Amino acid sequence: MKNRIVEYKNKLSEIEDYIQKDLIKYFSEIDYSQFSKEIQIFRINNEEDLNKVYAGIGFYIILTDYEFEDNNCIFEYDKHKAIYRGHSYFTKKRLLSHLANERYKRERKPSEPNYKVCLKIKDNINGININQEPYKNWNWIVIIHKMRNSSKIIREQAELAFDKLYNKPCKSREI
Repeated sequence: MKNRIVEYKNKLSEIEDYIQKDLIKYFSEIDYSQFSKEIQIFRINNEEDLNKVYAGIGFYIILTDYEFEDNNCIFEYDKHKAIYRGHSYFTKKRLLSHLANERYKRERKPSEPNYKVCLKIKDNINGININQEPYKNWNWIVIIHKMRNSSKIIREQAELAFDKLYNKPCKSREI
């Protein structure tokens, strides 16, 4: 069994490398100014705008026009810079947990995911509320790559590929 596990780990690592390289190519070729059924781009002016976003499995990027000195990510769209990227089986719920955290906690049903690790702008505070100060004075964009039928491993490779291509956004803090 020990040898099999070593072999499995090596094969998984090879596959993950392949997926990352392919997703780096995919991300580098995207023209976000062109309409795509696979990608949603939304200006988020208030919490209600989050009602329009894709609910299913996906990879998402949160962008703002607020400038963070420690943000080495070079991904920009319409003068907004990526500050966070992530993936989820329930993309809309995940975005609510990041950007409308009080609403997410208030409306969450017991059967729904309970996301506790969310976008941190201030230390020790998980999630923000874009209808409140100071965030309501910032401009927000969310980009969602729909990834129906993908596995968690594939979506994790999307995160790693994005980071390799653009550098990790400053508020994406997982190791």
